[in-house]
Amino acid sequence: MPILYLLQPKAVLSKKQEAFKVAIGQEDGSWSKRVVPAQTIEQIVLMGHPTVTGEALTYALDLGISVHYLSIFGKYLGSALPGYSRNGRLRLAQYALYCNESDRLNCIKPIVRTKIRNQAAIISRREGNAKSLKTYAKQVKTMDSLDRLRGIEGIAARDYFASLGELFDPVWNFNGRNRRPPADPVNALLSFGYSLLQVQVTAAVHLAGLDPYVGFLHEPNRGQPALVLDLMEEFRPLVADRLALSLIHLKTLKPENFSTSLGSCRLSDSARKDFLKAFEDKMNEEFSHPVFQYRCTYRRAIELQARLFARHLLEDIPYQPLYLR
Repeated sequence: MPILYLLQPKAVLSKKQEAFKVAIGQEDGSWSKRVVPAQTIEQIVLMGHPTVTGEALTYALDLGISVHYLSIFGKYLGSALPGYSRNGRLRLAQYALYCNESDRLNCIKPIVRTKIRNQAAIISRREGNAKSLKTYAKQVKTMDSLDRLRGIEGIAARDYFASLGELFDPVWNFNGRNRRPPADPVNALLSFGYSLLQVQVTAAVHLAGLDPYVGFLHEPNRGQPALVLDLMEEFRPLVADRLALSLIHLKTLKPENFSTSLGSCRLSDSARKDFLKAFEDKMNEEFSHPVFQYRCTYRRAIELQARLFARHLLEDIPYQPLYLR
């Protein structure tokens, strides 16, 4: 597995020679220990409050391994990333595009349009609802300002999640998207999936040499990684939404796998492990890339899209978001 997940608060990640040592506290007071060869890991994800020694953290960064932090509820908190790319010309092109509102609008329209088309593909069994989303996708081309573009994206999202609710059994009590914190099991799954997706896109943006904090649809406010959120949009329906639907329809997860505390719904520890395994399986799922015409995984596709976006900035080649029927 290219990603090492540490989910237990009572866990310690340290360095042992050319490997990482994972120690997990047991209920009887003992410690379960294992060694993970460093060359088998591409990323580390820490959820909750596990302990990472300074030696392990610096060793990971020295090897080019990103370390990502999620809250105990699965919310993305931030990342420790290896040294930034020295591609100054790419960064300057990114900043120049941000400062040109017309070019910025034209750059982001295909991403919004593709996100809506991917959403329509998910609810295609509800023909009337899918048709309205396809109409919104067409209207994206006519938007003449960023505010209007965000407006049509918001309307499409509202209708999409309302339609998505029709695909779930009423026992799941899903009445639309809510977050901060998620109040029901479906929203808990979606939020967790989006956080894990953000980890993947953050790593891809970093590898491509882009500035994660300067985006074009999302504003660089409150320190949010605006470009990461931009490039996540086309993948939200393809990865997180499809995964949540699949796990529920296959009854891999059930309502009793969730608990609610202080208005926040979360997965049980055992169900969280099932979700992470399913997410990894999804990341490794292969499909035919519509641009390159060869088979690749979703993990590879996320990296490819970040590199295509960088190429768009440097060479003015139109960026083609990932749309899968």
